[in-house]
Amino acid sequence: MNEIIGYYLKTLSHRTLSLRIKGILVDKPWAIIDDDGEIQKFIFKRDNKLILSKNGKAKEGHWDYFPEAMALLIDRIDDKLLLTEQFIDDNVLILKMDGTKNDFFALANENTIRDYNVPKYLNSLRCQEFGIREFKLYNGKIIQVLEDQDNVRYLDDFVGRKITVRDNSFNISDLDKGFYVTEDKSRTFYLNNYGYIFNVTKNITKYLVDGNELQIENGTDSSPQKNINKKVTINGKEVIDSRILDKENYIYEIKESQIIKILVVVEYFLNNGMSIKIEQKKYRNISKGDKIVDAKPIFPLQDGEYRIKGKLRKIKIQDNMIQ
Repeated sequence: MNEIIGYYLKTLSHRTLSLRIKGILVDKPWAIIDDDGEIQKFIFKRDNKLILSKNGKAKEGHWDYFPEAMALLIDRIDDKLLLTEQFIDDNVLILKMDGTKNDFFALANENTIRDYNVPKYLNSLRCQEFGIREFKLYNGKIIQVLEDQDNVRYLDDFVGRKITVRDNSFNISDLDKGFYVTEDKSRTFYLNNYGYIFNVTKNITKYLVDGNELQIENGTDSSPQKNINKKVTINGKEVIDSRILDKENYIYEIKESQIIKILVVVEYFLNNGMSIKIEQKKYRNISKGDKIVDAKPIFPLQDGEYRIKGKLRKIKIQDNMIQ
């Protein structure tokens, strides 16, 4: 916790107020989560009395402020603490144990920070101050896109910007080179060795028959064949060389996480009462070389000519291939 708070103090110290403004401190329900995970409450009274409460048990101590040292003395009956100002506003009091490097005493205003999560509040201040935009990744972590996000309107505007990552405890760290898919899988960010974005894609999602989801980077729904040569991921990960089927009966042949061919399975009914499924290169037209992948009630089909209901021309089949 101390390291986390120390990180945010470095970036937010210019925003701090001072305990000289007594209205910040007095007659408010300040609270801290102690080392035992329990909530201790502090109410600083104007007459310098200090009401301390833990698990419903209250006692009365004393407090004093020394403006020349920007320090707060807290007498908790059992001990006395001399704390110096680090960051002050109406919502948090962050004080440092005098004589220490980073032993912080972080109090949350119970009226405004009901979960007592001081790092969460400091992170929100940092994002607001520097125009940081957060995206949740598929792996559960949060990335933060830095540097003047008011100017980001289009995907290309992200290129060249720095990305950091935070965890659920609000630790901030750098990201390694690689690609990162957002939780909703709508975007993929590509980072270079220095943690800067060099590419960002808008993805479409195809739902596979095996329950997984295929993301096609910069893909289109209007014309599936235009997705050939597009890069893909499955649930945010690279795709092994494979042949996969989606719920719309499109087959994607994938090599090195890239679509190299797209086929579609179309069902037809024959005049003789049978039904067949053809794996086609084109959605609306049967072409030479298309493959019969199923037939009912008998499969494989015998070689010969067959008429499809509603079509004038017969199809010729040999070895379950359209001739």
